[in-house]
Amino acid sequence: MLNGVQHKALANQITPVSKQRVGDRIGKLSKSDMQLVEQAIKLQLDLL
Repeated sequence: MLNGVQHKALANQITPVSKQRVGDRIGKLSKSDMQLVEQAIKLQLDLL
């Protein structure tokens, strides 16, 4: 949740970007949410 609004991480839409295009941090995930995102990314990249 960010500013009271629920958001989604779309692991199936991974796109590389340069560091210069990444803006300021707007929030952070809980440890458990980050683990779920990492697992979804590994699944998409066939690393599991």
